[in-house]
Amino acid sequence: MQKRTKAHHELYDAICAIVGKKYVVDDEFELIPYAQDISYFHGVMPGIAVRPGCTEEIADIVKLANRKGCPIVVKGGGNAGGGVTHGEPGRNIMLDMGRLDKIEVDIPNLKVTVGGGARLSTIDDALRPYGYYANSVIGPYFSATAAGLAAGICGAGFSKNVASMGCNWMQIMGVKVVLPNGDVITTGAGPDSNINRDSIFFREVTGPDLTDLFLSSGGAFGLITEITQKIVPMPKVMKSISYVVPTMEAAWDISLELSAMGRVPYSNSMMFEMKNYLVKPIVGETDAFGAYLFSVECDNEDEANIRIKEISDVCEKYGAECGNPKLDWFAMNGATGTMQVVHDVGANSCPFMTWESMFPRARSLEYTKGLLAAFASVPGHRENATGAGLYLIPNGESFITGVTLRSGFQTPEAEQHLRDTWAAGAKYMRDMGTSSAYAQGTNSQYIAGAWSPTYAKTMGLIKKALDPNGIMCPGLWNL
Repeated sequence: MQKRTKAHHELYDAICAIVGKKYVVDDEFELIPYAQDISYFHGVMPGIAVRPGCTEEIADIVKLANRKGCPIVVKGGGNAGGGVTHGEPGRNIMLDMGRLDKIEVDIPNLKVTVGGGARLSTIDDALRPYGYYANSVIGPYFSATAAGLAAGICGAGFSKNVASMGCNWMQIMGVKVVLPNGDVITTGAGPDSNINRDSIFFREVTGPDLTDLFLSSGGAFGLITEITQKIVPMPKVMKSISYVVPTMEAAWDISLELSAMGRVPYSNSMMFEMKNYLVKPIVGETDAFGAYLFSVECDNEDEANIRIKEISDVCEKYGAECGNPKLDWFAMNGATGTMQVVHDVGANSCPFMTWESMFPRARSLEYTKGLLAAFASVPGHRENATGAGLYLIPNGESFITGVTLRSGFQTPEAEQHLRDTWAAGAKYMRDMGTSSAYAQGTNSQYIAGAWSPTYAKTMGLIKKALDPNGIMCPGLWNL
């Protein structure tokens, strides 16, 4: 048996007493998977990793950490993309939320309550026999956790039908949270916010709703252990169509016109630049700028055909041409968020960095051109096989613009080049008044760096009131 190379973490015995020894590791080798997310940000080695099985165990660990002044950081599915929270390397208590995976389906009230560690795939599996789904996000389907999405991405994540239904925060009815002092609160007019109600039904009454304080917070104000979310009936008819757009300007013209309709004809809509790694193998070599994918979900065939025609009329107005059969297939499998190819892409993705951001629709074309110019301004892309692929998703008054950065090499030099490239785009986004969608680690520090003095002061006051000992994800949001 291999001998330990260091003493146990200072709280090893006490944490083992709370959760059981088999759910605690503090050996350096076993901690390696907890040190980094899927991105190329530098990792941070925790001092101990714990897999609690319930909210009460997390609360006890948090209370213990407060007594000892030991920092807590959190891990969901490991696909964060924003870098892990620094805290105090070598001393952090890393809470792995994977065992908090219960799922309670409530069809009469059109909701589902899930543990913070429940995966998207298992939530869908639980709802599918009833003919429903949770309109959370497309992926990463097999690894992303409910709380990781809710706390770690702006708007609690971009939902499967984000182009027509908005971000995921609109689907969340309430959350259960362990506060930094170990207290437990349930938001959304449920337990703790209403002593006469034992579960969450709506968040519009019983005084101010605190749900949004914890969404997109990265865990700085508390740890989400349970989420209650609306559920949606599976569509009776689902159709799709693809188009190839000649120019970047044409892509924006199509999105602007379709998204301004009184009733947008699509359920979801996304445009990929032709050189995007998801599209290029399907389309092959072409002079066109991008591929547009549309999905339509309706109650009957006639309505679906009407909506497809509305989409086609606008696309052809701006010179777009129908896609090939492979693109049509990709539209059905890629734009719906319910088909296997999307799940597999998320499952098989490799390390990457991304400039995924939201910007007001009226200036989004100008903004995106500037983002691509920021990429072009960084030398060394060819030497490090670094590429960028743009995608566009309309979302009401704003557009979601994403640029995925990938390297063909996995050398230290290529990884550093990717980090330098990301920093150039992050600075541009901040200077333009927006930021990357990821709310963890390095991204949170860039976002907080652009806060006004008054806003930063307010956030600091909230943090101090909830976390006087500064143990919960210290350093996140520069707090």
